[in-house]
Amino acid sequence: MLVPTIEEEGFALDIAGIRKAITPSTKAIMYCSPSNPTGTVFAEEQLRELAAVALEHDLTVITDEAYEYFTYDGHKHFSIASIPEMRKHAVSCYTFTKTYAMTGWRIGYLHTDEELIPQIAKAHIPLAICAPVVSQFAALAALQGPQDCVTAFREHYQAMRDLMCSRLDDMGSVFAYQRPHGSYLMFPRILSEKGKDSTAFCKRLLKEARVSTTPGIAFGPTGEAHLRLSFCVSEEKINKAFDRMEAFLK
Repeated sequence: MLVPTIEEEGFALDIAGIRKAITPSTKAIMYCSPSNPTGTVFAEEQLRELAAVALEHDLTVITDEAYEYFTYDGHKHFSIASIPEMRKHAVSCYTFTKTYAMTGWRIGYLHTDEELIPQIAKAHIPLAICAPVVSQFAALAALQGPQDCVTAFREHYQAMRDLMCSRLDDMGSVFAYQRPHGSYLMFPRILSEKGKDSTAFCKRLLKEARVSTTPGIAFGPTGEAHLRLSFCVSEEKINKAFDRMEAFLK
């Protein structure tokens, strides 16, 4: 069951909504922080509330923390697995794709209690067998090499986020947005009537303005009337895309 985040509060977790969604059949809670597609960094206080819910109902929490190093404006990534009581109730998933810009190498890892690993392997082996050997060596090189690249990526993404927010401010009659505090993605709401069908809106942007975006409906029913934008690109590309969108929407 999907539980929408609270957009008006920066796409915050709806703890009350999560409680209501739990049934006798519920086995796990899944979330992504920093979030794809909203760029939300769930606060430690909220994640501790979520942990209390999971422990109360004996649930596992499965997390996607791929953007853990990309947070801004003083916001900090907090892993729910760092709560001692969650040791046997958390499965935390990570990837080299974001941290080291290793898109396409298809390698990641997870952290959980030792007792859970054999159970996870039962699903992993028939689906993936193992990570490609060349990717394993590439990941090793990334871990052993200089880490200043991660800081450079974060600084670049923050600058590009600020630029994208500035360009969206100039289009306030078309888009409303929550300022992302993490990842390199954002999820503005389309204010015009045309945006009610996000798939049609994004197709028109692609065909007529030559700007590629992702329709919000791809992220669940409450994603409708939104589109996902990525700022892991250059200043030139962001400005070109917004110039084209402005010309198209006029």
